[in-house]
Order: sequence, then structure tokens, then C-alpha cells
Amino acid sequence: MKKLWRLRWSMEEYLVKELVKDIFRAGVFKTGDFKLTSGGLSPYYVDLRTLVSRPRLFERLVDSYIGMMKSIGMDFDVVAGVETAGIPIATLISFKTSTPMVYVRSGEREHGTGRLVEGELQAGSRVVVVDDVLTTGGSIMSAVKSINASGGRVVYALVFLDRLQNGAKRLGEAGVTVYSVIKIDSFLRILLEDKLISELEYERIMKYLEGFRNVEE
Repeated sequence: MKKLWRLRWSMEEYLVKELVKDIFRAGVFKTGDFKLTSGGLSPYYVDLRTLVSRPRLFERLVDSYIGMMKSIGMDFDVVAGVETAGIPIATLISFKTSTPMVYVRSGEREHGTGRLVEGELQAGSRVVVVDDVLTTGGSIMSAVKSINASGGRVVYALVFLDRLQNGAKRLGEAGVTVYSVIKIDSFLRILLEDKLISELEYERIMKYLEGFRNVEE
């Protein structure tokens, strides 16, 4: 049984590595100087939103979420997508797992019902919040608050990529456990090993990440 588990885990790791390389080849990963939603500057950017235009690659991305959900082993009733990137991810997870879905707006509407959580959310429902990339955790925290206020109960949040900018720590301090399919340091190592990025690019980004490890919270 243990050998079978290790074999399965090795296969999952292999699939994620191949996914990372194909994401890079699709032009999703960029180096340069970018302004993030949080307002900070970054020497790299990962735009997973563009993958909705590549159905097969997008499906593999979503399958990596589902694989992670199975490995976590937590039961949940509803999957919730964070506007905007998390919505198509949650939609396909919902379809492939036959799990009800809701999505969370980033701001209140001034017409209609004015709801922040769209879809049917029963009181006490166990919810998994999904998004594409974790940076500071602000978007996920906002979604969690909206879900809790609507009667749901967030059991955890799941992203594809953790940028290692203390987002998981901040959310953890607020009582939200965050899981990621892969962290940026592992993501970069895969690219470096296959010579998809240069040593210079790798070192520049790692130096940038080091700055967040040294931040006193």
C-alpha cells in the first residue's frame, strides 16, 4: 500500500512538472518589471487567466487542483471561485467533480439582489475557495468574509501558485488554511532545470523572494 501511494505521488509530481513547463511554453510566465494588484512591483508575472483560451491545457491546470483536493482528503459541499480568475477554475472543478459551485464578487452591486456570493449557498455548507495565484491573500480573505457572512463555512482555500509573499501566513493567522499545487521556488527550479529560464533570471527572482522571508510580520 505504501509503495502504491509513493508511486501515485510520484506520478502527481511528474504531471505537475510537465504542466509547469507547458504553462511556460504557453507564454504565461513572464520576466521583467510588473505592478501587482497588491500595488507592489515584481520581477516576474504568472498570468494563468490566459489559459482559458487553451482548453486542454486549462483542463490539466484544473486537474492539478482536483488532484490536490484528493490528497488533502477534506470533504466539502461547495467550491467557490474568487472573481475573476477563480471563476472558470471553480466552474470546471464543479463540472468534473459534480460539486455545487458559487462565485464571490469583488465588490457589491448597486442593482438586483446586491449579493456578493452568487449561486445557492446553504447555511453551514463546507466551502473550498479557489483562486489562481496567492500573493498577499487579500482577495481570498475578502471572499472568505463574504462566504461566512452568507452562512457558509470555509474549510480551506486552494491556489495553483503560491508566490511566497506571506499570503498563506496572513490567511493562516485569520484562521484560513491555504494549500497550493506548487510554490514559486519549486516552479522556478523546474524551469531552471529544463533551461527554460537563465541562471540570471532565476537568481534575480530568488533575491526578490528573499526580501519577503526577511520581513518581520
